[in-house]
Amino acid sequence: MIMKKKPLHKMTIEKLAQMSQREFLSIHGEIGEFRGEVKEKFERVHEDNRILRRDMEAGFSAVSESMKTVIEKLNDIQKDVIEIHDLRGRVERLEKKVGFAR
Repeated sequence: MIMKKKPLHKMTIEKLAQMSQREFLSIHGEIGEFRGEVKEKFERVHEDNRILRRDMEAGFSAVSESMKTVIEKLNDIQKDVIEIHDLRGRVERLEKKVGFAR
């Protein structure tokens, strides 16, 4: 059994150019899809970052206000401690003066 050879199609510059053009267009389409996906993901990351920044700023603001309140209360306590210390010293001097010994 003798097999017939398929006739060879002659490659021309025009056919090669058309093949190259189809491949370039195909690759260009794939790159365009990829760029769209990357852009969408970056937009989501940007939105997440914006939300995170907003929430952090609100949280830091709340912590700052709480710290101001704590500092004010500590200052009041410190004044009370100083006053108590002063009063204790006065009481000790009075006790000593009247002869009341501990």
